[in-house]
Amino acid sequence: MNKTDQQVRGVAMTGTTMEPSTGSTMESSMKSMTNARVAGRRRLLGSGLAFGALLPLLAACGSRPPAPTQMDLGPVVAWPSQQALPRRVDLQAVTSSEMLQGTGIAYRLSDSDPYARRVYRDSRWAAPLPVLVASRLRQQIARAPLGLGTDQQAAIGVTLELEECLQSFSGAARSEVQLRLTATAEDGSQRTFDRTEPSGATAEGAVKATAAAVDALGPEIAIWAASLTPKPQQGRGRR
Repeated sequence: MNKTDQQVRGVAMTGTTMEPSTGSTMESSMKSMTNARVAGRRRLLGSGLAFGALLPLLAACGSRPPAPTQMDLGPVVAWPSQQALPRRVDLQAVTSSEMLQGTGIAYRLSDSDPYARRVYRDSRWAAPLPVLVASRLRQQIARAPLGLGTDQQAAIGVTLELEECLQSFSGAARSEVQLRLTATAEDGSQRTFDRTEPSGATAEGAVKATAAAVDALGPEIAIWAASLTPKPQQGRGRR
């Protein structure tokens, strides 16, 4: 075998040896590319599933109901009575049971479900009702005229308990608000004041009726309290 044959054979042998190696490399590359494609598809699929799972949450966030409307008793009306008070009346506090200390506007379906006390979903009191009632009555009583020669320093203290404020439906479009307050004067005298006002069939009607009832009872409470004899006291707290 001459040198040329050896060289040729060497090349042939080398070629025979390299061909399997080159095919294995290509096969490995193809497998890597295939695996990469599969992994990419899985990532896309996973991302799609994750986004799909988020869609209900995004829809829920976008469909949240609006916040309830905050309602109060409106502007304070002028003193409706022409009767001057013989002395000042100091409203010290308006208290209530825990049931009436929230901000829900309460109603009852007396015609169909008289044992359930409900509150409106889309409307609420801007503050607990005892706070609103106290603020309105103090402003109203402050506008009451005093009789000639009245001692501006002498005043009788009175505390109110809000016992009930409820809109009761007797039909689909017929309702009335009942407001009941018990007054206790500093001399121990006590009296209950009750008022009913028509209120239509809405939360707004209930609010307006409550305001009308408070405005009607304010002068009655003040005139009753002013007719009592105050006890000499130093400093009266308010709530």
